[in-house]
Amino acid sequence: MTDLASDLARLRSLTGIKWNRYPDDVLPCWVADMDIGTAPVIAEALTDLVRRGDLGYNFSAPAALPDAWAEWQAARHGWRPDVERVRVFSDVLQAVDLALWFGTRPGDGVLLFTPVYPPFFRCVESIGRVAVDCPLDQDTWRLESGRLEAAIAEAERAGTPVRAVLLCNPHNPTGRVFSRGELEAIAEVALQHDLLVISDEIWADIIFDGNEHVPFASLSDGAAARTVTASAASKTFSVAGLRCAVAHIGAEEIEASIAELPGHMLGAVSTPGAVASYTGWTEGGPWVEETVRYLASQRDHVRARVGAELPRVRMTPPEATYLAWLDLRDHGLGDDPAAWLVEHAKVALGSGPDFGVHGHGFARLNFATTRAVLDEALDRIVRALG
Repeated sequence: MTDLASDLARLRSLTGIKWNRYPDDVLPCWVADMDIGTAPVIAEALTDLVRRGDLGYNFSAPAALPDAWAEWQAARHGWRPDVERVRVFSDVLQAVDLALWFGTRPGDGVLLFTPVYPPFFRCVESIGRVAVDCPLDQDTWRLESGRLEAAIAEAERAGTPVRAVLLCNPHNPTGRVFSRGELEAIAEVALQHDLLVISDEIWADIIFDGNEHVPFASLSDGAAARTVTASAASKTFSVAGLRCAVAHIGAEEIEASIAELPGHMLGAVSTPGAVASYTGWTEGGPWVEETVRYLASQRDHVRARVGAELPRVRMTPPEATYLAWLDLRDHGLGDDPAAWLVEHAKVALGSGPDFGVHGHGFARLNFATTRAVLDEALDRIVRALG
């Protein structure tokens, strides 16, 4: 248990973007960073690294990541990636960009399950590809299989051949954990239309209520052979600033194209990033389990307060992530309720329209903070909405 004053004093001393974008009178609950720090085993590993002065050229730490991640996947998600196909990247989006660059051509369509993580749109459109909207059901946030075929057919009638699927599983911002059946439906459509699948599984370890994360590439050998699976320790262990990620390149043409790049074109991860990721994946399991229990209690607290004090705000409890996707359309705050709330409640939430047209009237609340900060944010929202 903490108190609001001490929490704010600590958090406002941080130099990251979350606590520095807005003035001090605004509580930031927007970008997907946790306020609870990282696992002590990671903090100790990084402290030891600096204490030893062990900051010279280091190739062994990054080289150990594929095996560590593969073992983590096997233990937690029942999938053992082919270590020979695991590459280290500086960021999940670096792997996404490369897969799109090599796996599609300008003018090709890329299927997105919307609303969805805003950088996906930029990844697609910045290289001349076309984002093809496949909306999730707004009552359940489930994927209706018929919508895939309908979205592909509509895009092709408009002259946009769909060549890839960009999947976020677990899903940001809704917190859905796609079921095996939903994923198998995607895999079947991908097989029928010969689609590349890029699966961002960065949220896979923050799962609630006995839900099961199913890695897309684990569905079958055929699914694995057309999939690029990207992941990182960043969300699980709150180390996004250390810039380290991995990807399993199941699609042979993508792997071959990346292998042909000049050696230094992709850069390399830092020693602290590699050490933090390795330590998390080899020693951080107990901390993750404790943290997920805490995040589940925060999720339940948000759900209870919204239900009791904000009856016109609809919230489907997330099955994963530490993000609550709030439907504020009944309050008539326009397309971007977050803009209204930052002005009238002094709380910064994620802007719904950033997640696509199906985010209009919504806002995303990050509840991975202390209970004192969370309650202050909710108090402000309740007062502002009357």
